[in-house]
Amino acid sequence: MIHTESRITLESLRNRKNLNLLIEEIGKKAIALEKENWNVEYTWIKAHAGHYGYELADKLAKEAVRNRDMLQQNPKKCNRASRKKIA
Repeated sequence: MIHTESRITLESLRNRKNLNLLIEEIGKKAIALEKENWNVEYTWIKAHAGHYGYELADKLAKEAVRNRDMLQQNPKKCNRASRKKIA
């Protein structure tokens, strides 16, 4: 089951003729799963309503943006910090 708080995204995912690259890629993955007898459903959920998967995805997306911004501002500092975390 694929959850989204975006009704526009939900409509785009349900429209197999949508030409948006990301929507096309998600559609291809869904088709591949359906060919392996998976049941793929798209559902709308209310944003920030305590849905665990949504809250986790929202947190990870915000961290990714912060990390991208940090890398763009000071790539050398970010790379040193990343190496310390790995070591």
